[in-house]
Amino acid sequence: MVDSDIPSAFLNFMQQAAAARVSGAVEPEAQALRAAAQLHPLDEDSLTSLTQNLIEQQRLGEAIELASIIAQLDRGNARAHFRLGYALQIADRHGEAVAPYRRALALEPTLPSLRSNLAGALSLSNGDLREQTALLEQAVLAHPDDGNAWTNLANAYRQNLDLSGSLKAGERAVQCAPSSALAHNNYALALREAQRWDAALRAAETACTLAPDHAGMRSNLSMLQLMRGDYANGWLSHEARWSGSSELRGNRPAFPAPTWKGEPLAGKTLLVWGEQGMGDLLQFCRYIPMLAEYVHREGGRLVWNSFPQMGGLMARSLAAHVDQFSAGGGVESLPPFDFEIPLLSLPLVFGTSEATIPSRGPYLHADAAALECWRQRLAGEPRLKVGLAWTGSHGHQRNPFRRVGWERYAKHFAGMRNVAFYSLQPGASADVNAAAAAGLPITDYTAEFATFDDTAAFVGALDLVITVCTSAAHLSGALGQRTWVLLDVNPHWVWLIDRCDSPWYPSATLYRQPSFGEWTLALQAVSRDLEALAAQHVAVQR
Repeated sequence: MVDSDIPSAFLNFMQQAAAARVSGAVEPEAQALRAAAQLHPLDEDSLTSLTQNLIEQQRLGEAIELASIIAQLDRGNARAHFRLGYALQIADRHGEAVAPYRRALALEPTLPSLRSNLAGALSLSNGDLREQTALLEQAVLAHPDDGNAWTNLANAYRQNLDLSGSLKAGERAVQCAPSSALAHNNYALALREAQRWDAALRAAETACTLAPDHAGMRSNLSMLQLMRGDYANGWLSHEARWSGSSELRGNRPAFPAPTWKGEPLAGKTLLVWGEQGMGDLLQFCRYIPMLAEYVHREGGRLVWNSFPQMGGLMARSLAAHVDQFSAGGGVESLPPFDFEIPLLSLPLVFGTSEATIPSRGPYLHADAAALECWRQRLAGEPRLKVGLAWTGSHGHQRNPFRRVGWERYAKHFAGMRNVAFYSLQPGASADVNAAAAAGLPITDYTAEFATFDDTAAFVGALDLVITVCTSAAHLSGALGQRTWVLLDVNPHWVWLIDRCDSPWYPSATLYRQPSFGEWTLALQAVSRDLEALAAQHVAVQR
């Protein structure tokens, strides 16, 4: 009898044995185990092999059930708990894997791969970063040639903002495990933070060569290609985002029509829909007029669905180009359509290069009446009016890297007599109060911003926006407002590398960290330029 024939009957007997163990029925447990042994050996090596075979066959439910029963029957066996943790981890149930791994660690701390796997489960279930790092440091100390442990340690150090440690661990990982795609992938992530772009690209390409079907590594490669301006390859690789990005995996809506792959659209209706974050929608909605022109030339109809927070702004600025526009609602609320396409696939459709980026001028427009209202409200302020955003979403995986923080703004901008600062940071009244206490008064009207349309009108009444890489940067740039963007060494790909301007937003000026985690020089440059601009502004007012 082959392994694939075993589990249904075998598991039934094992379940009976586990139930008998719980109730204290010794003889029924023994009978069930004898019956199970007739179908498959019960020694540890055989059970490990069976569990692994089930995992390899993607029969993860059966693998987890079997491993759970064995761990229940053999509570003092560290390897049994390890197998359960491993099966749960393979099934992406990382949070559930932590407990059996901890039991295994308590029973047999020297078990190979245990600390590394536990650290991985903690990492993927928002566990404590310090514990992860400590576990991995112990793992490589006990097993210096464990490439998997070094790979995970490189990632842990990077998340802990220890770039030197991450680079050393990443280099050691690829030495110990040269055939590990993950080792090369994680090393590439560290090399990006060090601005070693050529080496990072080589490592990312090696990862994809070793694991050509791994969408996550393809998605990481796309980020490198795009930020280096290699749009020809980057847009193609970027299509892996729906299965490769940890933030998008499993979140693509299930539509009743196929994805458009360039089929003729005569007599057909194409749905284009907003995806990912607010900044992505603000950046790529510029493609709507171009797409509409193409669809209509083909004799088709274009319907567009946007995020509800963007409804008013998008409707005013771009909805006239499409046949039907909606904001929010589920798939069931959409009108009939024959094909669908996500917004960020349009650069690939149109083969966008830096020279052919559409809508370089302002392509979004604030409500004229609301804009004039804000201008009137702020008319009594003779100083340079500057909007500030100092952090992105706290849940974003790169926010610890891109966040400048009000503290640094206060340190560098406090005491500027010719500048009036305004918050663009919603829900940050505590930060605003703390900044004022530190000598940087910031006026906060964000409670009046219910939608991006409200924010757009306010931004339009300012003289300048200073922001980190967040939706405020994209909104201000799309409105054509003067925008200064503070960027970490490994920014979102749209800002490219080694330049202070942006082909996507001509009104933007970019201020970059010179090295990992170092904001001082960038903020000194912003402060110097801000003082000069404010002086010019005041001189004109006189």
